[in-house]
Amino acid sequence: MDTERLSSPLEASHVLMQLREAKELYTLARDKNPASRAKLASSISKLLEMEVSSRESEMVADVLVELLQQAERDIRFALSEHLAVMENIPLRLVLQLANDEIDIARPVLKESRVLGDMDLIYIIKAKSPEYWRVIATRKYMGDRVVDMLADTGDYETALNLVENVEVRLTEHAAVRISDMAQNHEDLALPLLRREDISKEIASRLYEFVGEEVKQFIVQNYQLDSKQIIDTVDQTVLEFREGKDTAEFKPEEHMLNAARAFQQKGKLDTKLMIATLRRGQFRSFVAQFAVYTNLDIKTTAQILMQSHGQGLAIACKAYEVSKEDFVSMFLLTNQFRNHGRMVNTQEMAKAVSYYNRIEVSVAQQIIRNSVMH
Repeated sequence: MDTERLSSPLEASHVLMQLREAKELYTLARDKNPASRAKLASSISKLLEMEVSSRESEMVADVLVELLQQAERDIRFALSEHLAVMENIPLRLVLQLANDEIDIARPVLKESRVLGDMDLIYIIKAKSPEYWRVIATRKYMGDRVVDMLADTGDYETALNLVENVEVRLTEHAAVRISDMAQNHEDLALPLLRREDISKEIASRLYEFVGEEVKQFIVQNYQLDSKQIIDTVDQTVLEFREGKDTAEFKPEEHMLNAARAFQQKGKLDTKLMIATLRRGQFRSFVAQFAVYTNLDIKTTAQILMQSHGQGLAIACKAYEVSKEDFVSMFLLTNQFRNHGRMVNTQEMAKAVSYYNRIEVSVAQQIIRNSVMH
């Protein structure tokens, strides 16, 4: 039978009859009967390749959808690969495969142009990360799909998306993925290599990455040190707004004592940590404010930050050792949690921030804060 242009109802009906017979044999024999499988495959190929009317196309879809529900895994996989590169096929047939187990769904999720953005959005909402990761490798998807993939927060999905040069990253997706890249440096570099990434996104990442990626940013995005400092985390500059700091405000005699220690060259981290260990929190605020040349309100807001970034910046700017920074963070838990246990995740973030920020950047942020 000529399968290139079978368009008459008679020919279509004949092939449909063949398919039903093959399906019945396949249901009985499954994969134990090679002849049945061969006849089934032949009938499917004829139906998929011939030109039929819309009514006949629906008949084909009905039979094939029913067949997919009964077919063995290898038949479904073969059909998925075959349909993935075809365009004029019923959507519901492709959706049947796209919602199958991931190995069967993969070809149509990655390649099929029959799937529109709304179909992909539905699959992302309904399915697990394995499906998101395949969709992220597609050549054909719109901005809404890109945004939804970025919003999943899944690392492998994000990595596949940034490595997919066939699609454009929206500003929303770039920001979301850059937030993830702050904790995944191997995500930062492929993101930065994309042509659709702005200088603003590069600047957001600068303070969170290692020296190799920093050099890449400076060389490829032509950022000068002032621009980087202006666009890094403005943690210290935002301290002036927030919780009430009145309970930690030191009295004037405490400030005078701190200044006296400074004049005598005795205002150091050893003294401040000893003050904290004695539970003299307001005296510590006075000492830390004098030591860093920050005003009292800013100092108190630094110490009340749950994530500890402000304290990390101040300590790095004045080259306080990592050991002393950790001691200060632990002993100032009263400021943040009012006596509750130290949050280990917040502790880890604070130490990570201390490790990453450069002394020169920290000093510039402190200078900006003093000027404000």
